[in-house]
Amino acid sequence: MSDADSAGWAGNTTGLQAEILVHYPHEVRSGWLPRSNKALQKFHETIHAAERTEHAPSVARLDQFIEGNSVIKYLIEDACDRNLNMVEACGKDTGNPDQVQIPRIKDKDTLLHGFNEILKHPPRFVDNELVGLPFSAWVVGIDPTLSGTALFALPMFNERMSDIFQEWFDFLGSPPSGNVLFSVEGEQWLSTQAKQQYRFDDWKKDSEALPYWTSWNSFFTRQFKDRDAQRPIADPDSNETVIAANDGSLFRWDSDVTERDVFWFKDMRYSLADILSSPVKEQQAVIDQHDLVKRFTGGYILQTYLNPYNYHRWWSPVNGEVLFDPFTIPGYYFNKLVIPDFGGATTASLPYSAQVNARGLIVFKTEDFGYVCCIPLGMSEVSTVTFDPAMVTGASVRKGQEMGSFNYGGSSFVLIFENIPNKKLVFIDDKGNLMPKRPILPSGSSSTGGVVTSIGAKIGQWIDI
Repeated sequence: MSDADSAGWAGNTTGLQAEILVHYPHEVRSGWLPRSNKALQKFHETIHAAERTEHAPSVARLDQFIEGNSVIKYLIEDACDRNLNMVEACGKDTGNPDQVQIPRIKDKDTLLHGFNEILKHPPRFVDNELVGLPFSAWVVGIDPTLSGTALFALPMFNERMSDIFQEWFDFLGSPPSGNVLFSVEGEQWLSTQAKQQYRFDDWKKDSEALPYWTSWNSFFTRQFKDRDAQRPIADPDSNETVIAANDGSLFRWDSDVTERDVFWFKDMRYSLADILSSPVKEQQAVIDQHDLVKRFTGGYILQTYLNPYNYHRWWSPVNGEVLFDPFTIPGYYFNKLVIPDFGGATTASLPYSAQVNARGLIVFKTEDFGYVCCIPLGMSEVSTVTFDPAMVTGASVRKGQEMGSFNYGGSSFVLIFENIPNKKLVFIDDKGNLMPKRPILPSGSSSTGGVVTSIGAKIGQWIDI
C-alpha cells in the first residue's frame, strides 16, 4: 500500500485506529485468499446457489445456540443488516481499493447455509485461484461490522465455531477430502501453477500414482523426501546459533518485551501477560507454576507467518528439555484488530492474534541459553495444532527434532527467548544479513515477505556483551 493509500484510509478513521492503519495496512496478503475479485465472487455465488440441505450436527448445534440466546441472535441480525451497507458501499467504490465483491449475508439462515456447505469441501481453487480460508471468505462482509466484531470476540460463540471446525477437520482427514483435489492431473492442487508453488517433487507421497495423497490433511502435513538435504540444521550441537522452527516469512521481531502492554495502541506491541495466558484453569495453573510471564519479560520475540504452500510441521529450535506437557489454548477465530480485511486473511493483525487466537504452548529449558517458548498460532479456521507424542515433561530434545504439526492449522509461529545477563540475541541469517525488525510484508500473489525463513536454518546468534 502506498503512502497515499495509507493516508486515504487514515482519513476515514480517527485517533488510535488512524495510527494503527498507518503501521498496518488493511490488507496484508499471505496467499490464503485470492486476489481476484472474480474468483471470490464466483466462490460466493457457488455457495449461495448450493441446495440448502439438512444442517450438519455442528451447524445444527450452533443454530440451536443462537435461537436460545437473544444477545447472540441480535448481534447476528444486526451484523447482517450492516452487511447490506457494506455491499452497497463497496459497489460504489467506497473504502474498497481492490473492488472485492462483498457477499450478501442477509440473515442467520444464509450464514449457516454457508457454513454447512463449506463443511463439505476441502480448501480448493476457483478459476485457478486458491480459496484457502473458505469460512473467512464467507464472513468477510460481516466481521468488520461492530456487531460482527463483538460476535467473533465472544468465547461462547467461538466454542460453537470450534465444534464446526472439528467436524471439518475430521472430514479433511478422510479420503473424500482428497478425491476432488488429487484425482486429475492439471487441476486443483495438481495444476502446474500449484505444483510450482509447493514444489511437488520435494515431497513424500502416499502413492506415486493418482491420488498422490489419501486426504487433504495427509497432503497438508506432507514430509520432505530428504529432510537432511532439503532443510539441514544449522550448528546442530550448539544453542548459540538460533534456528527457525518453521518454514515461512518473518513478520516482525522485538526485544525487551514487556509484561503488559496495550496491544491495540500504536504499533500493536506484544503483551506477555496476554500471550502467556489461558481461559482454561488447568492450563493457567501450569503457566503460573512456572512463572512464564516473569521469566520472559525483557526477552526477545520473533513472529513468522506461513502461506498455504509452506511445510506445515515444526521442529525444535534448541537442544534442551521439555518443561511441561504442551497444550493448546482455546481462543478466537475470526476476531482481528485491523479491519476491514477484504483479502488479507488477518495477517495484518498477527501480533494481536498471538494474544487472543487459538494457539499451542510449549517451553524448552536449555542448559546454556535459558528458556525458549514456542507458540504455534492459529489464524481464522486454520487453528488445529497437534504436538508430537514425544513432547512430554522432561523429554530431551535435539535441534531439528519434530515438535508437532499444523493439521490444517496455524498460519503463524511465535518464538520467545529469555533475556540472558551479559548476552544479546542478534537476529541474523547464515549469510550475515541482519533481519529487519519490520520487514517488507506480502502485498501480491507471491505470498511471501521480504525475509523468508526455512525450518532449521539460522535466524539468530547469541553474542557476549
